Amino acid sequence: MFGKKAVIIGAVLILTLAGFVLGQAVNAAIGSPGDQNDPLVTKSYVDIEAGKLQVQIDELTDEADTLRGEIAGLRSEIDKLK
Repeated sequence: MFGKKAVIIGAVLILTLAGFVLGQAVNAAIGSPGDQNDPLVTKSYVDIEAGKLQVQIDELTDEADTLRGEIAGLRSEIDKLK
């Protein structure tokens, strides 16, 4: 009835379909990356990095305030020279 090729093609199609269905089931069980159960980064990591950035911002703000004071002093000296 059926030739050997037809049986092999049928088996390949059935195995491919079964693999696809099992793959989808595993993917659904794992969940998608980035959701609450599997975050791309942890909150603690973000907090640490944000803290580092805040320290840099504070240092730069202090340096900017110092430079503004120096600029004001230099302008005062320039005004005296005029």
